[in-house]
Amino acid sequence: MKVICINSYRFALPEGMTTKDIQSLAGFITSLTSIDCAYNWSNGENMHYAGRGATVQLEDVELVSKAEAEAMEKKTRAEYTAKREAEKAAE
Repeated sequence: MKVICINSYRFALPEGMTTKDIQSLAGFITSLTSIDCAYNWSNGENMHYAGRGATVQLEDVELVSKAEAEAMEKKTRAEYTAKREAEKAAE
């Protein structure tokens, strides 16, 4: 699946989106500027200011089902935890 990463957030691109449309979208997004904020402790309001431009990357990602991803995460975490505990016990 084609994915666009905008400031480290991933979004799936629609199936069949043309290369030209993807390039146009990426170009438009890079022209955007993030808006950041700082808290004003005197009056309790946020002050907004222009941050930096958006970073854009395109990726191909293999998607699995949520259930499959959660099951693999649980299994590999248990394996990792067991390995770490064995290493500590061997010290």
